[in-house]
Amino acid sequence: MKTLAAVVRRPGELTIEEITLDPPQAGEVLVRMLAAGVCHSDLHTYLGELRVMPPLVLGHEGAGIVEEVGSEVTRVAPGDYVMINWLPADGTCRACLRGDQHLCERLQETTFAGMLLDGTTRLHTDDGVDLKHYLTASTMSTRMVYMEDAVIPMPTDVPAEVVAITGCAVATGIGTVVNSVRAEPGSSAAVIGCGGIGLSMIQGSKLSGCHPIIALDLVDGRLEIAGQLGATHTINSARVEATGAVHDLTGPGADYAFDSVGSEVTINQALELIRPGGTVGVAGLHSARAEVAIPAGPLVLQAKTLRGAFGGSLKPRQDLPRLIELFRAGLLQTDQMITHRYRLEELRQAFADMQAGRGAKSVIVFDQEE
Repeated sequence: MKTLAAVVRRPGELTIEEITLDPPQAGEVLVRMLAAGVCHSDLHTYLGELRVMPPLVLGHEGAGIVEEVGSEVTRVAPGDYVMINWLPADGTCRACLRGDQHLCERLQETTFAGMLLDGTTRLHTDDGVDLKHYLTASTMSTRMVYMEDAVIPMPTDVPAEVVAITGCAVATGIGTVVNSVRAEPGSSAAVIGCGGIGLSMIQGSKLSGCHPIIALDLVDGRLEIAGQLGATHTINSARVEATGAVHDLTGPGADYAFDSVGSEVTINQALELIRPGGTVGVAGLHSARAEVAIPAGPLVLQAKTLRGAFGGSLKPRQDLPRLIELFRAGLLQTDQMITHRYRLEELRQAFADMQAGRGAKSVIVFDQEE
């Protein structure tokens, strides 16, 4: 069948074009997409800065309706409303058995290789180019084929755009605070960057009972949203010396600093924000190709901890439905994070707005079909 998709053939080359999508094979499902989140990871991949290289179809946050299932599929059926899970773990490898499903050994062959379980792709251009499934998801397409493990049934009363961004931005941000770092009640937290992941870190800090919660960004509009979602204090780092301001609020420094950006500047800034013995959780990845110089002094002489936090340390089939229930209970304001909505054909504008710092979190909304 044909599907309209966001195709990157080479780094920096983006087209919205009709491509061929093969039908689902054994253990696979066909999903009609309703919404797809626009994430900085998509932008970095489009620019060739992350480990999954083109040619590929972009997108890894998504929600849709199952239209067809292959043989051996048991968890979903046609008509089911689902979230796309870009970290489909096998549940049997050493990493999964010790509880680290986000580090599943199979991910090297699927998610990071951009291939389905059999090592092949279902995506082909009209001129004969086989395309990778970006993070086994490729949600920026009107339809897509997934491994059964990559779709999770959802309650139908939750908006598709909320379901979509929960799969990565919300899960990564909240998971970094709750799962990876395990912030303690009554501790102080500083969050660098107030995009989708950063705003979720703020909400994760609130859920964990942190106080104060200090948001840092360069854009006043994002800081305003941060205040609405749980930040007790906001700092525009373009106008205020952030380290001194955080220390003024916390004394020796924050107990935790969460970096949603992941650049050399922000990682080192996060280490400056925390007290001796404090912890930095880094969930953002500005570029996999960037070298980050980190001074040893704060880590050794002040016993500071620098912790990477991939994918919010998720157990996807357990944690993603729980996050949706927190939204349904009114404990997460996921919908208030979304500031821009685009059609698939407007993806270049979505990336341009992201690079310019306009808005917080954006989504692609697909045309509804009967």
